[in-house]
Amino acid sequence: MANAPAAWAFQPAWGSPQAKAERPEAPPPEDLRLMAEVGFLAIREEKGAALRPVFEMLDALQPDNAAGAIGLAMIEAAAGREREALALLRRAILTRKRSVREAKAAFCALASAFGRESEALQWRRELLRGPDGGARRLAAAPVARRRK
Repeated sequence: MANAPAAWAFQPAWGSPQAKAERPEAPPPEDLRLMAEVGFLAIREEKGAALRPVFEMLDALQPDNAAGAIGLAMIEAAAGREREALALLRRAILTRKRSVREAKAAFCALASAFGRESEALQWRRELLRGPDGGARRLAAAPVARRRK
């Protein structure tokens, strides 16, 4: 069933109990990881909104993982909805168990881009004191402010 992950991701009404009950078996974790990577590449190419269903699916299937929320927040930020983007990340940081450092780094980057550095100061300091990795490098990188 080669197209199962794509079929899963692009079914409508992710939040409804009826839609969840009608879905086929979830794709394996390695397929979900690949879909997340494709989604993040699309965001980088400014085509992330088209892959919103992928991030909604990741968020629904892996409620302990912040990856889906990070993707959704990046889509919201690209659309200029900074409040929604930062709220998604805050909630993920406080409620998820996996990819939390990445969510903190994304929060720091977006808050800085929106001129709200003070909101990210605590998490930026925590990331900079932590182990080296992508989250730490993102927290350390200068971020260009978004023009209004």
